[in-house]
Amino acid sequence: MSEKILIFGNGQMANFALRYFTSKNISVFISPADITDISQIEKAISDYQPTVVINTAAKTNLEWCVQNKLQTFNVNVLGANNIAQACDEKHIYFVHFSSGCILASKDENDAKVETDIPAPISYYSWTKVWAENLIPFRKSQDFKCLILRPRQPVSAQVDYKNMLVKMLTFTQFIEVPNNGTVIEDLMIWMDKLINKRVTGIVHVANGGWVTPYDIGLLLKKYVLPELPVNKMTKDELNTHTPERRVDTILNNDKLISLVGEVKPYKQRLEEIIIQLAKNFKEADPELIKVQLEKTLAQTKTRAIPNDVWPNLMKK
Repeated sequence: MSEKILIFGNGQMANFALRYFTSKNISVFISPADITDISQIEKAISDYQPTVVINTAAKTNLEWCVQNKLQTFNVNVLGANNIAQACDEKHIYFVHFSSGCILASKDENDAKVETDIPAPISYYSWTKVWAENLIPFRKSQDFKCLILRPRQPVSAQVDYKNMLVKMLTFTQFIEVPNNGTVIEDLMIWMDKLINKRVTGIVHVANGGWVTPYDIGLLLKKYVLPELPVNKMTKDELNTHTPERRVDTILNNDKLISLVGEVKPYKQRLEEIIIQLAKNFKEADPELIKVQLEKTLAQTKTRAIPNDVWPNLMKK
């Protein structure tokens, strides 16, 4: 039987998955259903008859989440469980996107494995932990669920939700080790995991680590030469945000054992930043303007943005 994939959520990750699976001639559809209403989920599943359901829907802005706790809980926790419940009843393989930010590393040698106990420090990350615990609760023995934990997803897309695009509006960067997830690679890994019907929790991150300061230097080198790249401490950063920053390195040994080669984060980061520079040059200036203005609005809630970002709209 050929695969049919139904996606809940309509953000960066959902649309990446839509494009990826479409390019492989796999039937895939993004549902507009409100996941806080289980009847809408059940109707979407009944109408589309998927073999796989992927949940990317979530409230992710840290500041918004802590200011709107009930709405965040309803989507990130109860909504995720609604989808899990509907999938369990129809015996459909369920893939849920959690987050690597539920774990915190002390230093570059403290890589976290899937069995480490979460230590969330933001309300958003708490909701991700609660969802991970609730999804398998009171489900049948036949329930098949894969929980993916990406870390700071990045891509070559000119999209305001892309962390790299956000960083092009910054002036200061911390120098603390982190690893991350290149979304272009994640799509390939997810495809392989789905084909194998893997269950349980899997850290989906590229190997090794870099610092936000390192990323700033790469963005300056390849995308925006005028970008001011100044160092700041983590303590200084935390004075600008209502939620403390978490720094994490995810161990990806389990991922490698399941999908094969996983390229190093440092290598892939430079490659996609080079591609991002090309995408900026080729994109419609109006699209760039819209995306930058959206990310600028978010930057202003945390820091003073730089004054050189408009140069990105110049061909």
